Amino acid sequence: MIDIKLNYRLYIHLNLRFENLMDIIFKLLLLVPVIISSYFLFINIGIFSIFPIWLLCGLIDVSRHKTMNLKLIKEYFLGKGFLTFILSPLNLFADLLSFRNLHTFKIEDLPIGHQDEINAVVSLFDKNSKEITDRFKENNDNRTMLFYKWYGYKLDESIDEFNNDYKYIKTIGVSLFRQKTSTSRHFGPLRMTYRILYNFNKVKKEGSYIEADGRINKWKYEPLFIFDDTLIHQSFNEEENLRYCAFIDIIRPSHFDNVMKSILTGVGFLLKKTRSIFYKNWKMI
Repeated sequence: MIDIKLNYRLYIHLNLRFENLMDIIFKLLLLVPVIISSYFLFINIGIFSIFPIWLLCGLIDVSRHKTMNLKLIKEYFLGKGFLTFILSPLNLFADLLSFRNLHTFKIEDLPIGHQDEINAVVSLFDKNSKEITDRFKENNDNRTMLFYKWYGYKLDESIDEFNNDYKYIKTIGVSLFRQKTSTSRHFGPLRMTYRILYNFNKVKKEGSYIEADGRINKWKYEPLFIFDDTLIHQSFNEEENLRYCAFIDIIRPSHFDNVMKSILTGVGFLLKKTRSIFYKNWKMI
């Protein structure tokens, strides 16, 4: 039995390495026409070439959606995706450095080091669930957010273990949806990380769920959901019960971990005081 498990894990490991190799080749093939077109634009219109190049990056970025249509394109370029569009060159650079993006993930799709940290933090939410939920009792807003850590910077030290020096996990928080509460369709800004949501109060009904680029995850059946949050997504709680989710950002598995971490450290420093901008429709505690 042990040999079967080892052989299966070896097969998965080799298969992932092959898929990542093919992904690298595909990215390089895509990169060549982008470089060539950028060069010709630059020699013909000079510095003004930055605008069509930026637009090209945005078109490549939004085209990743499986649910792409005119409404989504409008939302991306002119609506809540505008910041994602502005950051599209950085996000595409992160794609070049990183392993293949599956858009939504099982924990087994990630490297062992990532899995270990996710499992450790998830167990902390289970262990401290009462203490965490008690923090929200005096607040009656429909959507409330509490951050313990934001892009690696410690914000709340009431639970010491959340502020451990994790190698891959950079943001740890909690989001509360009260009864009959939903978000609008929106995009996350950065693809240096993946988003992990964990429903630690274990909702019992199907009307509490998230939709990410057409993929629906119902918390009743799958309390852990990992996804690329720069894709359009929307959360719903259509029930009469509260929905608590751990809110975790983890560095993307990459061929160049140190480069990714350095960039994210710089981004974290710039965004340290900007939570209220990203979550202006949430009450922060």
